[in-house]
Amino acid sequence: MQSGRTSSGKEVTYLLWLGLLGAPVYAMSSKLPELLHGANLIASATDVFTSFLFQLAPLGALYLIGIRISFRHEATKAEGNGALYIIFLFAFLFRLLLIPTQPVLSSDIYRYIWDGRVQAHGINPYRYAPADKALEGLRDEAIYPRINRQESPTIYPAGAQALFHALDRVGVRSVIAFKGAVVLFDMGSVLILTMILAHLGLGRERVLIYAWNPVVIFELGGNGHLDGFLVFFVLFSLSLMAKERPAASITSLALAASLKLYPAIILPAVLKDRKVGGSLLFGAVFLLLYLPYLSVGKRIAGFLPAYFENPSESFNLGLKAYLLKLFPSMDQLVVTVLFAAVLVVAAGVVWMRPKDAISSLKLAYILATLYTVLASASFHPWYALWVIPFLAFFPSPAWLYFSFALAISYLAYAQPRNLLPEWVRHIEYIPFFVLLAVEYFFHQRPYAGWFPWRPAVKRNPREVITP
Repeated sequence: MQSGRTSSGKEVTYLLWLGLLGAPVYAMSSKLPELLHGANLIASATDVFTSFLFQLAPLGALYLIGIRISFRHEATKAEGNGALYIIFLFAFLFRLLLIPTQPVLSSDIYRYIWDGRVQAHGINPYRYAPADKALEGLRDEAIYPRINRQESPTIYPAGAQALFHALDRVGVRSVIAFKGAVVLFDMGSVLILTMILAHLGLGRERVLIYAWNPVVIFELGGNGHLDGFLVFFVLFSLSLMAKERPAASITSLALAASLKLYPAIILPAVLKDRKVGGSLLFGAVFLLLYLPYLSVGKRIAGFLPAYFENPSESFNLGLKAYLLKLFPSMDQLVVTVLFAAVLVVAAGVVWMRPKDAISSLKLAYILATLYTVLASASFHPWYALWVIPFLAFFPSPAWLYFSFALAISYLAYAQPRNLLPEWVRHIEYIPFFVLLAVEYFFHQRPYAGWFPWRPAVKRNPREVITP
């Protein structure tokens, strides 16, 4: 017992040092491009994209060490909450340090605030594009000039619009305030993930995999992406599912899907009994959110159809891009339909299978990763954020690598016409696919020690299930 306490003390100390080393790197975020330019490491003090990669490298190293320590803490069965408190403290501090910074990697947050402002003035956000003369009186110097696709109507579904309106009504009308709201929900996600881990008998310190992931922190604390709310509702749904509260779980998942559509893909994994009734409840909650916006008729879809139809909107695709290069005669629509069919079949198989809490989590993870790889029309770094919490249950070197490698795609915005260099795609996807194959090989071996990333999951003291 004494050795367990000693080990725990060392691990808490190590995590504390990792946090103290990481905090200054986050704190210098806004000044780093200028510093790197002065040191002749980047060509321009305005090259925030290359600067971000310089920042991500040391943070990634600290993060991977932190994962190793958190798993060792679990393996030694060390007592006390010191490690967990350190993880919470720095998870919040890292995000807090980025809230005052200007979003430089993405401008999506300005559209969020604009859509909330439009609704606060009694205007349907699907009716007009920001550049329309009807909205001229709402323009300002802080938000409007930074909105992307000013000539296009909003792309975000009804749940997102309701959220933007609600935030505007409570005074969230600036970038800093909006990022503060995102961080508040994101810390809620950290707490919910911790509770799910405890409920399943896993080490709560595994929450570090999500809480300290630098890409998560930058995309939510720095860029204020809507995905921070989405991850919260997905995790809340999984938590309620694990606690056998199906109606509440399905409602929460419907709210997540109403923010961005793709969380709907894990519905077959969340449904256990009464699948038809659960599906009807999901659809009812989703459609109910659209009722206040139906006055625009066919324009209710906003920019979404053009987003899927326009090939120029495709960005950083992996498997689809490689298939089209290997088989130039194949039509892009055919490949898209093929991938969609694979996804539908997978969802159907999951729908039919009997499930407990652990198998539901595993199947949700499989569907989420399949969608992310096969069906994404574009692949920006923040699109993978909702997969990362699953890694606390089913750690994957491939997905950990991929969550970082996706950030290299930001280099496209430092190129003429924002074209993604082909070598970037290779760095992102080829190691990812190789690692997935290696993981599958080792996971099939009968020796657990060959693949130590996935220790047994204790559902209760009498039963052990290996995912």
